[in-house]
Amino acid sequence: MRLIYQLGRLDANMESQKFKIAGDADENYIESELSSLFLKKYFENRKGNEMESETKVILLYPVSLPFNTTLLRSTKLDEKLKEEIVNIWRNEDEYFKNPYEFFGNNFPYGKEKDDFIVIHSIGKYPYGKGEEGTKEIRFDTVYGDIVLEIFLDMLKRYLKENNLISEVYIDISSGHNIYISAMLEALRHFATFTNLRHWVDKRKRPKLFITICDPILPGSQNIHQVYREEQRFVVFFESPLRLNDLKKIEKIFFNNDEFKKDVKDVLERFLLTFSAIKNNVPLYLFDAYSFIDKSDEVSKMLSNVVEYLHNKITESYRYSPKLDKSICIRIINALGFYLGIIDVMNYSKISPYEPKKGILIKDVKDKVIEMYNKFGLTNNIDILEVELHKLRGLYKKIDPKWIRERCNNYLEKIKNEKDSKDRMQRNFFLTLSV
Repeated sequence: MRLIYQLGRLDANMESQKFKIAGDADENYIESELSSLFLKKYFENRKGNEMESETKVILLYPVSLPFNTTLLRSTKLDEKLKEEIVNIWRNEDEYFKNPYEFFGNNFPYGKEKDDFIVIHSIGKYPYGKGEEGTKEIRFDTVYGDIVLEIFLDMLKRYLKENNLISEVYIDISSGHNIYISAMLEALRHFATFTNLRHWVDKRKRPKLFITICDPILPGSQNIHQVYREEQRFVVFFESPLRLNDLKKIEKIFFNNDEFKKDVKDVLERFLLTFSAIKNNVPLYLFDAYSFIDKSDEVSKMLSNVVEYLHNKITESYRYSPKLDKSICIRIINALGFYLGIIDVMNYSKISPYEPKKGILIKDVKDKVIEMYNKFGLTNNIDILEVELHKLRGLYKKIDPKWIRERCNNYLEKIKNEKDSKDRMQRNFFLTLSV
């Protein structure tokens, strides 16, 4: 599936325009009111190709749109819509209970779009008509919450489609404003999430594009070119979350102690698993006493976090909860990364050893090197081979009790020596005398 996001318009100069993909012949133009709707038609015309995926346009409507006083002078809007706008001015409280009703009914290009979301607005807006006088409405929102609600919408659709969205387009042709900036930042966070989520088959990482069209002037009969630019984002094997960040969860999940504890527990286990791989302590992953979550459990936790944050932000459209954007995104990306790590472990057949048996050193080497290759941890492979070489002729199997003691002690040292300037000496395989 392909998703196209664009800021929805509601202004006095709305009219159909001619668009074409940059570089195409002029006769290939398609008429549409928005460049995103043109893109959808363009892709649909290629449906003869069996590989061509479904395309959906999602428009973003700032909740402040009906408070634009110039709308009543427009000849492009029908009278019924103008009536609804005046009714909103007379009873704004009713509008804010469910702004989706206004944008879903009798709205321009309503039949062409596939879906829409209402997003928060920032600032003050004067409005009013005739004898009713001028009023003013103020939206108490922060930029970070707008970024989050766009990012969360992308995630909800991505998770609902079971990670099968292949392309995401952000159309910035609607102008350069705070909402465009928020869309671009949300795309960057979405790219980080999907990159951390997929390591086994990187083809599952969606392709990301920014599109923009030539400037459109009122009354223009020109054919406007639409330009596409693929965006590429690189991630490394680094945790988006730190141990100290767990304390900040209190500020987000403050209404549900049980949910807050569940989230912290899963994130702590992620940090231990990540640390074991990053610091080249892979025996932790084989220990039957190590608690590494199942993929479906983490997926459910991720969906619950996304849903919780989305509900929190959309409780009111007059104001927003002013969440800590940074920590919210780190939590989501950490859960996505945890799923990616679990996928790689399953791919490399890394699982707890059988009770009362050890783990073959050859199995450790083969499976861990395969895992490190997926993560691009080539330096870890070198260290692993050096330390395994020290075991040659000494052990064929590693005792389970020894695994548990050495790994847990080493991971505890990593946590405790965070503030220490001394370089820690290590050998996770052989620190005991033979």
